[in-house]
Amino acid sequence: MRRLAVLSTLLGLLVASPGVATPQGSRPPAAPSPAVAVHGGDLDCRQCHQGNHQGVVRMYLGMGGRGTPMIPSHMFQVRVQCVACHIAPKGDEGPAPLVAQTFRPTDQACVDCHGEKYRGMLRRWADTLGQMREILAPKLAAARVALAESGANPKQARARDLTNDAEYNIQFVVLGKGVHNVFYAADLLKLANGWLDEALPLLGKSPIKGNDALVRGGYCAVMCHSSLGVRQRETVTFQKRALPHVRHVTEFGAVCTACHSAETHKVVSATPATCTACHHSAQNDRCESCHRAQSDFYRGRVGATLVKMEPNPMAAAVGCTGCHDWSKKHSRRAVGEQCVGCHDAAYMSFFSEWTTGLDRLSAETTQAVKRAGVAVARQRRARHPVPEIEALLRQAQEALGLVQRTRGVHNPAGAEALLEVARQKADTAAAEAGKP
Repeated sequence: MRRLAVLSTLLGLLVASPGVATPQGSRPPAAPSPAVAVHGGDLDCRQCHQGNHQGVVRMYLGMGGRGTPMIPSHMFQVRVQCVACHIAPKGDEGPAPLVAQTFRPTDQACVDCHGEKYRGMLRRWADTLGQMREILAPKLAAARVALAESGANPKQARARDLTNDAEYNIQFVVLGKGVHNVFYAADLLKLANGWLDEALPLLGKSPIKGNDALVRGGYCAVMCHSSLGVRQRETVTFQKRALPHVRHVTEFGAVCTACHSAETHKVVSATPATCTACHHSAQNDRCESCHRAQSDFYRGRVGATLVKMEPNPMAAAVGCTGCHDWSKKHSRRAVGEQCVGCHDAAYMSFFSEWTTGLDRLSAETTQAVKRAGVAVARQRRARHPVPEIEALLRQAQEALGLVQRTRGVHNPAGAEALLEVARQKADTAAAEAGKP
């Protein structure tokens, strides 16, 4: 129904009476556009342009591409007609009354309605879409070559469909002149990029390496936000948690449409599954950016005062993804199987001993700390608290908490030492608190 309503509105635009619709609250041009003066009172663009501009019309409507829903241009949604932007005569105005005249778009039309900050916006849109197509060109060429060489590959049909759809979108953006609906055009190119990256591995080829952040969804800031002075918020709230928004972009390389809808401006499309798919993917090897406590424990860099912490013997040679393979369902067994990749099968039993032994020791220590807590609380109620006993309990709680937060298996020797000290401190605190 929405599509039919939009099509009906477009038909109304094409047969509209003279005048140029402008966005609500914006400034109309100071004088009638040259297009109105030359064309007179008849603005039925279909008389000349329907046959040659159907691709442009479809682009403006936000339909006709592959893989994305209908995304009408913002200008179309506020009923802006062709002659609102096409105001610069393309050729000699002399014969125009006899043979008609073609008008080029100019960013002066943007400035007339939106102000000086929009000067250069049209060129920026065209340049950015051009850069995106340049990123896609070698990928498309490689996919075509791989298809020609694939022989009887059973995945060839799927790869061919992906490549054909990607090429269609690229050509549609060129022929439909993507600036007529710049974010729809960018979304079509983003989809083409993903399809080409999927097609090449199906044909036994590696995806083309390179910086494709722009075409993956980083185009929002380049096309509009940076020139309009839109400032990114340092932190945002998502699922009731504060997230480092700027850091995701500048440090982690996240692109706008990874979390925001490409179809609806400002809408957050991310879900908890979106976060997991990125952070816990096989390609993400920057675990320490979030799991710093575990990393510091693994590398012996925690500020433990009760024991001397040494790095895990594996820390100098094995990173996080050496043990955590996120291409598989995460479990203790899956982690243990990673050991066998470098060592012999006996390491599975070592890993089992580490985990079950630490589980048992942690449970025993937890109970000891709870008993000490009860005894100290009883002492507080009976008489004035004793600072020395309170300090023993606090030290035991801190040591136990450190092991629980960092997952003791990341450094078994350090975890055992901390748990042993915590249990000793807790037992001593309980005994002292129980004395009359």
